[in-house]
Amino acid sequence: MFTLPRRARTVSIVAASVAATVSLTLTGSALASTGHTHQPHAVPAPPAQPTSADQIQNVDQVKTAIKAYYGDTKTTTPAPGDPGVTLHQFSPDGAYAAETSQIADRARAYLRKEAHLAAKQPQRQSTKPAILFDVDDTTLNTYSYEIYSNFVYNPATNASFVNAGSATVFPAVPGMPQLEAAAVKHGYTVFFLTGRPASQLDGTEANLTDAGYTWDGGNIYLKDQTKPWLSSCAPTCTTIQYKSLTRKYIESQGYDIVANFGDQFSDLKGGYADKTFKIPNPMYYLP
Repeated sequence: MFTLPRRARTVSIVAASVAATVSLTLTGSALASTGHTHQPHAVPAPPAQPTSADQIQNVDQVKTAIKAYYGDTKTTTPAPGDPGVTLHQFSPDGAYAAETSQIADRARAYLRKEAHLAAKQPQRQSTKPAILFDVDDTTLNTYSYEIYSNFVYNPATNASFVNAGSATVFPAVPGMPQLEAAAVKHGYTVFFLTGRPASQLDGTEANLTDAGYTWDGGNIYLKDQTKPWLSSCAPTCTTIQYKSLTRKYIESQGYDIVANFGDQFSDLKGGYADKTFKIPNPMYYLP
């Protein structure tokens, strides 16, 4: 899934890889307020204050491991705004695609079960069931940009990729369009909650449609929109504040967020979801 304009991330790949390993050491108790959660396996984190280089994994090794995990594949698609460079994408047969598809399968089974239970429990029928997705690396995969930028975020080049609005640039995260379609079939309302700025709304909606998501438009919240439910922290809301307060607002409108999906722990913390699902993303970390 974007947070501070996506990514007011300070991305040296060193910071990204170290912070990512730190984030993965969080346990279920750290997310207790969000209900039961699909938890990734913990990766041992380096110390916060290393005293030896041997305590930190080599940056080039991290990059190589990330490419192997995604199944790096060179395409013939030109990079947005830079036609002299062709994009790389993840392999549909790689470890990343397999892992995300498995998570989507488990989530689909959970949503189907919850829908059947709700139909038998009148007290649950006073609220409207909903699911909520982050965008970057939760519903749309940004591996192409990470490789293009060598894992260093640049607002201008990133905006070119986002505003292309194309699944050939940012394809769907494997398994997620099928999950979303199944949720709609079972009566869930779909919301998207992203840290992308409002200037990227058109590209985001076009990309989601092009990638196979079936929602009918709307129900998408962007980071720099002025909203009354963010007044307690605006204009400096943290990612956790922005996302949890927006989920609180959605539930105040009569919805029950049965499942919340995100690739960052900051997408999931803060409550207002019955169950959370962490989508794997070793490429960057957003607090």
